[in-house]
Amino acid sequence: MSWSKVREYRLHIGVAILILGIYWIITGGYWVLQSTGFIEKDTGMDYLTAWAGNWNYWFLIIGIIIAIIGAWFIFDTARKRLKFEEYMSSESKREFVSNLKELEEISYKLGEKYQNMLEEKKRKWRVK
Repeated sequence: MSWSKVREYRLHIGVAILILGIYWIITGGYWVLQSTGFIEKDTGMDYLTAWAGNWNYWFLIIGIIIAIIGAWFIFDTARKRLKFEEYMSSESKREFVSNLKELEEISYKLGEKYQNMLEEKKRKWRVK
């Protein structure tokens, strides 16, 4: 699979990373709070955390970092999609051409689907 195809799934990857991070925050956080006596034991959560032992400290820290990265991927992708749609919906050729460089960068980062949409709009406006 080419990187162009992987970029199309950027939002999905961000959601998966965020979910993994939240899972590690919950399980690692539970284990840390339970092992320090701050909260009582729960058999279901003990089943999820017992296998990792002291590694749960690391899972908590890494989970926080991964959740932030996943949230950033989601936010950044949504922002780029909105900006791309805003620029593409312009009915002015002059405005389209003035934003063309940024549109090309955004479409490259979002993947092949957006690059094809941009090429179609370029053909419509007869822009190279």
